[in-house]
Amino acid sequence: MGSKYLNRPTLKFPLLPTLTASIGVLVLIAVGSVMATNWISDRIILQELASRLVNRVLGAEDMALRRELNEATRQADFIAEAIKDKRYQFADPNLSDFLSGTIAAASEVDGLFLSDPHGSGWRVLRNAADKTYQVDHVDISGNRELTEIADEISRHKDPYWGPPVYGESRQATYLNYRVPIWRDNTYLGYVAIGISTRSLSKLARQLSEPPRSVAFMLYGNGQVLAHTLMTEGTAGRSTANPLPPLETFGDPVIANVFKLPPLHTIFLKPIAGVLVREPVVDGERYIVVAREITDYGEMPITVGAYFLRRAIDAPVLVLYRATLIALALLGLSLIAAALMARAIVRPISRAAKGAAAISNLDFDQVAPLSGGVFREIHNLAQAFNTMLEGLKAFGRYVPRTLVARLVKEGRIGAGIEERVLAIMFTDIVSFTMACEKMSATEVAEFINQHLALVSACVEREGGTIDKFIGDAVMAFWGAPGRADNPAASACLAATAIQRELAADNQRRAAKGLDPVRIRIGIHMGPVVVGDIGSPNRINYTIVGDAVNATQRLESLGKTIDPGAESIALVSKEIFDALPSGFQLDPQGMHLVKGKLEGLEVYRLVGGPEGC
Repeated sequence: MGSKYLNRPTLKFPLLPTLTASIGVLVLIAVGSVMATNWISDRIILQELASRLVNRVLGAEDMALRRELNEATRQADFIAEAIKDKRYQFADPNLSDFLSGTIAAASEVDGLFLSDPHGSGWRVLRNAADKTYQVDHVDISGNRELTEIADEISRHKDPYWGPPVYGESRQATYLNYRVPIWRDNTYLGYVAIGISTRSLSKLARQLSEPPRSVAFMLYGNGQVLAHTLMTEGTAGRSTANPLPPLETFGDPVIANVFKLPPLHTIFLKPIAGVLVREPVVDGERYIVVAREITDYGEMPITVGAYFLRRAIDAPVLVLYRATLIALALLGLSLIAAALMARAIVRPISRAAKGAAAISNLDFDQVAPLSGGVFREIHNLAQAFNTMLEGLKAFGRYVPRTLVARLVKEGRIGAGIEERVLAIMFTDIVSFTMACEKMSATEVAEFINQHLALVSACVEREGGTIDKFIGDAVMAFWGAPGRADNPAASACLAATAIQRELAADNQRRAAKGLDPVRIRIGIHMGPVVVGDIGSPNRINYTIVGDAVNATQRLESLGKTIDPGAESIALVSKEIFDALPSGFQLDPQGMHLVKGKLEGLEVYRLVGGPEGC
């Protein structure tokens, strides 16, 4: 660990006084410009916030109203299609159940009427008190007003929203959606669905926070459609006047809202399509906002809300004060950051790039850091370089591929678990005898070259090297990352090892060296996999009977074909899990050491075509 970076002398010249003086000078320069732009910035922020508030309030009311109306239209269209498609007839005794079930699915609907061309049909009304339904068979042929409405509907081809209708029997006013039912050119009748102003007013109450804010809805030119004061209905309504006029409704805040001049205020910029007014009632100022909904045909609805002016002004004043403080602190922070960034960013960026390479275990791609002008950065560079030296040394003795997979899978320190894995053992035939002809250095070079060949084939097929046992290799598939078919990956690795070994033996023969022969055993079964070892030395490894069976399977190669250049034996579990394309020869049932029951063994002859 004798790195030159550990002995570099520490910088001695003072740093803090220079930094403090620089910050002071730049603060004096920046304060003037910050104060000059403060008022403009606040105004833009306040306008944006106020505009968003208005759009959010009106948007929420708009969305809630559309949800009510659209659900009503869907139910009416659904009933009309059922009659048109002959799923129900007017004389069908099950029609009343169908209609009551339909209105039950739409809590927004207060009533519906289904009539044939002669004015005979069904009426379903929701009881507001107990949420039950009243279903009646009625005939409107004797009711002049309802007959006129029916005649009007029959002259339409498409559904439409009719004007508000006052129901005398229930003393309630309804928005009504009318659907004429036609089959080809035959008029079958109509269905009309009603939503009461009482229901819409309850919706407005849900969107209100009295006295800070109150939501309302208007119909046409100055009629109140929904308001928190109308949740129990309105008195004095009639067929001729189904909705109360705005001026005499009883809410002085909106009584003359359309007669007031447009509001020009510093904190609210004009919003397209939105009316903004400021009425004064009993010395209290309010802000009224409203927007018309124009996409429901001939039904002109305006959604609106009003707020206490002082409830809006309070956060505005707080925002002004907070903005002044925030801008001052921001100026100081930006100045300090600008000074330090130049000296800090470069070494930190180099450290970040180095850390990214280290996270991928690419220690050789990381360059040592040079010292910085700040003492802390200089110390950081020294610590980083010391760490790098240690990691490079550490990386020579741990399987980098395994560590990378454990990090990617989030398995570091995850303990142990049971999994079904494919396990491989490889071993060189007569390795001890071959080593007798070599020096210690030659033996080490030979083993390293052989283990590199086997490891490369295993890792190409996604295998995990568990350990090297002398000249033997133990590997497995299915952990830490899961594999689609561990058995297939293990057998592909085995065929690759045999192919690479054959090519290497040709090179050895050209040099006059003896060929290398190898045995391979592959088995699949349940094992315990994870962190196993002592507190001071942990291995990510596997234990279990399947490991022993795999090793016995590899040893069985010396019995089945002792003279083979390479032999790969697989168990019945591997055979059953392999997809088509692998070439295997059955070798029968064999007893192996340590197992009471025999293993059904197959010899792996080759992989799928092209592998």
